Amino acid sequence: MVNGVLPEQGINHELSLTEVISKTFDVYRQGFTKYFVLFAVVGAITGVVTAIAQRAFIIPTIPSNPTPEQLLNWLPGFFGALIPLVASIIIVNIVFFPIAQGGAIKLASEQIEKGKAELGPSVRFAASKLLWIWALNIIVGVVVVLGFIALIIPGIILAIMFALAFPVLLLENKGVFDSMGRSRELVSHRWSKTFAIFLVLGIIVAIASAILSAISGPFGVVSPLVNGILSAVYQPLSPILLTVYYYSNLARIAPASTAARDGTKFCVNCGAKLASSPTYCPQCGAKQPI
Repeated sequence: MVNGVLPEQGINHELSLTEVISKTFDVYRQGFTKYFVLFAVVGAITGVVTAIAQRAFIIPTIPSNPTPEQLLNWLPGFFGALIPLVASIIIVNIVFFPIAQGGAIKLASEQIEKGKAELGPSVRFAASKLLWIWALNIIVGVVVVLGFIALIIPGIILAIMFALAFPVLLLENKGVFDSMGRSRELVSHRWSKTFAIFLVLGIIVAIASAILSAISGPFGVVSPLVNGILSAVYQPLSPILLTVYYYSNLARIAPASTAARDGTKFCVNCGAKLASSPTYCPQCGAKQPI
């Protein structure tokens, strides 16, 4: 992609909700091995660290019907084990998971734009943007959480508004606040559609997560490792969908930029390429500006 303009081999019209989901699974299927390896490695690292931490920092059990004195004696041991346990898991996740997400977005973008993608360069690219990814996640996370605290609806609106900030940051090489503003531009007038798309994705991921958690549960002490690897089956869906939806919305607003660049005409409604300058789009029937 150059200067936010959609390439010829990319998505050249706005996709419907069904098309976004279908395209997401098509991209995933075509690059399944790369996506699975990427998230399986991260899942294995996270699982190993979690398993080791759980054995190293054992949370003491509280006596049944504890006396105040027993409770006071139990609390230091509880927090002494809980804090390093949670900290070790969080540190691993905030380092490796954003790289996996960013790498998957770059992979999906390369597939959409060029029809092929390489895992190594995509991961290195995401790693080079890690500080910016952290900054974006922190700022968007704080804004959305404050929205949920104020009232639930503002939190949902803010989450939708900044849903595409992550792919914008990586694919358009914008700063944190510019990425947030660009995301709002891309999803404008598509609030309900954006919410519906991510709701469908959330349902799919929740079902897959429940099934795989049930499968990994019987593995005992190594269940975090097994679950981490199995989770690689569904975790790529989120960044791939973000990328597909980014290009879908870009196709909706890109025609004007493309026309200004090379004289090509696109439908103002569906983004279809027009052979000449018709009054109405032959694909969707929308009236075109003169």
